[in-house]
Amino acid sequence: MRTIALVILLMLAGCATTSTTVPKEKMAEGYYMRGLSHLEQRNYELALVEFQRSIQTDSKNKKAYYALGLVNYMQDKLKEAERFYKEALDVDSQFSEAHNALGNVYAKQKKWKKAIKSYKQALKNTLYTTPHLPHLNIGSVYMAKKEYGKATEAYRDSKRYANLEWTVYYLGMALLEGGKTKAAIREFREGVELAPKNAFMRYGFALALLKGGRKKEAAASFEKAAKLAPPKSDIARMANDYIRTLR
Repeated sequence: MRTIALVILLMLAGCATTSTTVPKEKMAEGYYMRGLSHLEQRNYELALVEFQRSIQTDSKNKKAYYALGLVNYMQDKLKEAERFYKEALDVDSQFSEAHNALGNVYAKQKKWKKAIKSYKQALKNTLYTTPHLPHLNIGSVYMAKKEYGKATEAYRDSKRYANLEWTVYYLGMALLEGGKTKAAIREFREGVELAPKNAFMRYGFALALLKGGRKKEAAASFEKAAKLAPPKSDIARMANDYIRTLR
């Protein structure tokens, strides 16, 4: 969760601009930036106050509405999050970050059709700088629905935009669950090279090797996963269970 929050904060900061023409916009931007500072420190109440001040000063500050949605989402207040994301979209219907975030609200409630619609809406903006995120989220929806072929396609679309370790991991799992064992092994092998210290990647690689009948290699990968994972974590426990079975 911490990694996700930091990514979101970086994205928010990347959206920030400073107006030098209209005083109220400049003031609203100041409140917004202070809100980001509080959010980074997980001071949610103070962040909410500053973001509210921002939109009270400039009702067209889409970033502040988005940030209010984010804080509410992080606090599991989904109705409020949905409302603020929609208000951001009322200001700018092409605001892809808000469409993607709205999709996350729907996905968390298992409203799969609405989630996919929002993710696809985010992708309609050709100027969107992080299109790999909605593709990744679409893949996660299809994984939840056990539609592994569609999940694989979505993760591959995401990977084409950004070849990240977790994208590779999710793609490998979609291939594995979909019965594409050889392709899964290739994907996880690439993932291990990309992120050799990722315990989940090693574990996924081991599962794929085991399913492919390569028990000796699978055991070695399970051992690496167990060593890399925190000692009392679920991933360490599951890896050790497989190690005992394969001995």
